[in-house]
Amino acid sequence: MDYRIEHLDTFKLMGYHIRSTNSFMKGMRDCPAFWKKMIKENKPESLLPFMSRQPFGLIGASVYNVDETDSQKFDYYIAVATNSETPANLTDYLVPAMTWAVFPCTLKTNRQTQRNIVRKWAPKSDYQLLNSGYQTGKMLSVAPDLEVYGSGDEVEIWAPVAKKEVIVS
Repeated sequence: MDYRIEHLDTFKLMGYHIRSTNSFMKGMRDCPAFWKKMIKENKPESLLPFMSRQPFGLIGASVYNVDETDSQKFDYYIAVATNSETPANLTDYLVPAMTWAVFPCTLKTNRQTQRNIVRKWAPKSDYQLLNSGYQTGKMLSVAPDLEVYGSGDEVEIWAPVAKKEVIVS
């Protein structure tokens, strides 16, 4: 799989968000419906002037472990990465400094790319995914999973990773 490694310092996401759950795959319905509603109201367009740092593009961010009693709940943001002050009508989230594996894909191949990252790339890679629970929806997470939407149908999947440790016997 085509990918690159990026190291980013802490950065702020700013935009709109909803709370959802992986229970009964509800998030798979909620997030696209949220995008549809936001696009209808021209909300993503209003975020673009605030975009001021990497990763550049509209960002769909899944922030896990937002409820200590239910690891299936998550917040989903439609946002941009910014250095700007957050207006009262928007929400922000501070993304920790992290190493990311970045996978280019398209709108059409997005879901398959996400599956391939977990099932094919991660087991053979020199990097380990830092978020887990994708099969069960019960997430353990150190940073959000990001989808960065560029021009046309270009998408990048940003997955938090760490270099696998070499075990010498």
